Amino acid sequence: MEDKTTFKLISKKIYLKRIEKGYTQSYMAGLLNISQNVYSINERNVKEISLARFLKILEILELSFEDILL
Repeated sequence: MEDKTTFKLISKKIYLKRIEKGYTQSYMAGLLNISQNVYSINERNVKEISLARFLKILEILELSFEDILL
């Protein structure tokens, strides 16, 4: 799978899980101590994010690497 396609799929899974849990971007941003705008950019995969932030997003959404990659 090509990188852009993989990142789009990961972003989509994160978005769908956030919606499923009823979390807003503002709520997620608060938990991550970032602005809603920065969270939106991260979720849409506009810019690269740190591994630490990515792992924290997975933790908040109760997702594993396996969930995200399958």
